[in-house]
Amino acid sequence: MAKRLVLFDPAVFVAGRDYQIFLRVGADCAVSVEIDGKRFFDHANGVIRTRTRIHRVTVPQTALDKTQKYTVVVSPLIERKPYFSRFAPEERLDYPFHPVPQENINVYHIADAHGRSTHAIRSAAAFGKQIDLLVLNGDIVNSADRLTDIDTIYRLSQAITHGSIPVVCVRGNHDLRGRYAEQFGDYIPTVDGKTYYTLRAGGLWAIVLDTGEDKPDNHPEYGGTICCEPFRREETAFLQRVVAHADSEYNAPGVTHKLVIAHNPVTNVAEPPFDIEQDLFRQWAALLKNDVRPELFLAGHYHRCFVSDPGSAFDTLGQACPVVVGAKPEGGKAFTGCGITLKKDKPDIAFYRG
Repeated sequence: MAKRLVLFDPAVFVAGRDYQIFLRVGADCAVSVEIDGKRFFDHANGVIRTRTRIHRVTVPQTALDKTQKYTVVVSPLIERKPYFSRFAPEERLDYPFHPVPQENINVYHIADAHGRSTHAIRSAAAFGKQIDLLVLNGDIVNSADRLTDIDTIYRLSQAITHGSIPVVCVRGNHDLRGRYAEQFGDYIPTVDGKTYYTLRAGGLWAIVLDTGEDKPDNHPEYGGTICCEPFRREETAFLQRVVAHADSEYNAPGVTHKLVIAHNPVTNVAEPPFDIEQDLFRQWAALLKNDVRPELFLAGHYHRCFVSDPGSAFDTLGQACPVVVGAKPEGGKAFTGCGITLKKDKPDIAFYRG
């Protein structure tokens, strides 16, 4: 029953200091995760959730990293009543798990799949290495108009990770469009409900920035549905708080690599009407350059693959580090993504076409 009910293998998203295990289902059920005999539930303030098509179970990163295996427990709902609700017998799905190492971290980066998965999956296979961390960096969907659009996220995660390695999932500008856009945060990891946050995974520390839409809020294309400018002001305050707590963030013991992950490489000023928020993005760039000092900035958005070093023609607001723009969709013909190995001396960066 669980195999028919569960549409994809779980996606083990990393956000903050936890893993958020997402399970996409096709009917009402209860979902929990068991690690070393302890059960973690998808619940709403103590009430087990059943009337949803996406389940999120948050588990401590330390627990899963230690056991390196977990069990998803699915209980199909027969009838939910005020008293004596009924479930079919539970089904148990076992998965191994491979935490991110401290060093020699293989990262594969995909953005701008725009609802197509086949060639993006092939590009990851062309990387030819054991992937330690998958980064889905925005515009994986073409729009958030249907749940089946959002399924591209879980389809890519299943094919590349099989529920067994961590995934970073970032919101892109196309994810802010469509009937499910306002609920998109229910389908990807968040921290305290926010789509921007920091994370730890093995020796990696990263800051995930949500760059929002790519034109002014009042652009007619949005039809009055966007207010990203005040959203980015809140995000600026978050970035300032991260810098204020550097010793527990990017300067914490055990951090061997630091990344910025964002869909839009905001240190480049594009042509109008895409030349938004220059003063604010210059402020972000200064905080990253003077305080965080990351190793790489991973981005997509431009549908190209290249590396921009600080001071290049692409750098108009002051890059803190090399910017890797690593996603080139070619309609339904091909897709190029980016494989990165983070090492002690210098990262290896290459692009792979599938």
